[in-house]
Amino acid sequence: MSRTERSQRGGSISNLVRQEVWVRAGGRCAICNRYLLDGGMTARTLRLGELAHIVGRHNSPLSPRGASELDDRESADNLMLVCADEHKEFDAVETLDVFTVGVLRELKRSHEDRIRYVTGLSADRTTTVLRMVGQVHGHEVELSRQTAATVVVAAKRYPLFLESYSRHGIEIDLRPLPGESARRPDVTWSAGDRSRSYYRLATAVIDDVIEHQLKRGIASDNVRHLSVFGFARLPLLIHLGSRLDDTVPTEIYQRHRHDESWCWQDSAPVVDFVSRLDHAAPHGPDEVVVLSISGTVNPAEVPVELAGLRRYEIRPAAIPSAPDVLGHRSSLENFVACVRTFLADLESAPTTIRRLHMFPALPLSAAIALGRLHHHQVHPELAIYERLDGRYWRTLDIGLSTDKGETEASDGPGFTSAQGSGVRAPHARAAARRGVYRRAACSDGCPEE
Repeated sequence: MSRTERSQRGGSISNLVRQEVWVRAGGRCAICNRYLLDGGMTARTLRLGELAHIVGRHNSPLSPRGASELDDRESADNLMLVCADEHKEFDAVETLDVFTVGVLRELKRSHEDRIRYVTGLSADRTTTVLRMVGQVHGHEVELSRQTAATVVVAAKRYPLFLESYSRHGIEIDLRPLPGESARRPDVTWSAGDRSRSYYRLATAVIDDVIEHQLKRGIASDNVRHLSVFGFARLPLLIHLGSRLDDTVPTEIYQRHRHDESWCWQDSAPVVDFVSRLDHAAPHGPDEVVVLSISGTVNPAEVPVELAGLRRYEIRPAAIPSAPDVLGHRSSLENFVACVRTFLADLESAPTTIRRLHMFPALPLSAAIALGRLHHHQVHPELAIYERLDGRYWRTLDIGLSTDKGETEASDGPGFTSAQGSGVRAPHARAAARRGVYRRAACSDGCPEE
């Protein structure tokens, strides 16, 4: 009989002890976290785990880590659940100096503590993970299921990867799309045309996932809380946010440049934000908003056809704009509150504002939050601009409705609209505003959101 078989079936390991070790480990390898009741080739339930001794089975040089005065070597405290590969490696003579008794005890303790914590989370602490991955300025980041799960668990939630989502949550992968890569663009098209063509494809992908996965999950009551991770171009993050249901409590996560983590940082400063009038032209149906949050948007780069419009700026209140300005979760909440107040104040303008031309320099999470707080029944349409080839291009519209009462001037061929054509009538906005604001205020006030 092999050493492995003796460890599993040895006469002195009781069934009660064996069961205790399996339960403590949650059926997973204490080293690599592999699930040990799943056959990879047959998809049948198989018991693939092995009970490994920390202090060796015998006080003998032939027993790995066996030189010890420990008497009860078959106790649950001296046994750890592992897969066959890890068991073989840490019992090998060549690795005994690495996998000492102290190291294995710490691995066992850490794994079992994590399993106990995760399985102790109540049902209302579950969350469905939504990941959107693309490129930003030609760069990609690693945003795997495991990365998102680790961040969510640190936030005291349990990541729910439903079977209907292939156990990967909801994933929007933009990387295969033509035009996603920044390498070798088609120089026969302008940067604006290339961008608008790309956004037609990308928004279709986003909308398909939202309609066929997220909305179905919400309708079936399988999605009660949402955790959102996004790494993509800003207009697409804003569009994603605009498609999220504001009745579902949602946590948006931010990638931090300085350490490349996604966890909110309690030690980071809490930043406030202000809006101010930057160019005091008369009110009109079109106005400009510069969002200088992660960087500064130069007003001189606003397209000449918009230079004479009334212009506002939203920026940090007391510190310079910076990429990692949203280190603390409360900073994102403050940004949302500032923008929501700004949009509400626009309702008192003497002229109905139909469109806001937005020039965003935003952290990723702020872009998603901006889209999510916008309501096409209440707020002006958002025309989103992107800086390409040294100038700003209008690339994507958020919030167009389909009312027949008013029509819109054509934006030219190839222009991307997120939601149809036309503008919500002013009286309809006023009628909808109160209910939407009440829901938004309640949603943002919930502790778990």
